[in-house]
Amino acid sequence: MTDVYRNLSRRCWSVRVRNWVVGHVPSLTLRDVRFIVSLPGVRRIRERQAREVVALARGVPAESGLPEGALRVRFDPYRSDEFTLPDGSPIRAAASVSFLPDGSCWAVPIPPGDPSRVAPSPSSLS
Repeated sequence: MTDVYRNLSRRCWSVRVRNWVVGHVPSLTLRDVRFIVSLPGVRRIRERQAREVVALARGVPAESGLPEGALRVRFDPYRSDEFTLPDGSPIRAAASVSFLPDGSCWAVPIPPGDPSRVAPSPSSLS
């Protein structure tokens, strides 16, 4: 599995495999994605007002391209403990996620009750 998170210093996406950063890219796409957040990390950010990697997307690399029907996904540790959709609802998994050069993240959510896709998991970085 591949982990992806926004690198705010380099203004690109960091790609991590088995806890090793293997590259920095302007854009990429993952499929069968779980959104993972470290709740203790979010608390540290709120207390210290300092940046650290506490949220990421984990999935399988796929062909690039913004999928039809994708919704914007955001993570702001000062507003929520989870990744959120435009209406403010949480998103924990997606069929496909595109990470664009402008820093935006677009996901095709998994239809409710679809057992053929990645199931939501507890929020924790491993």
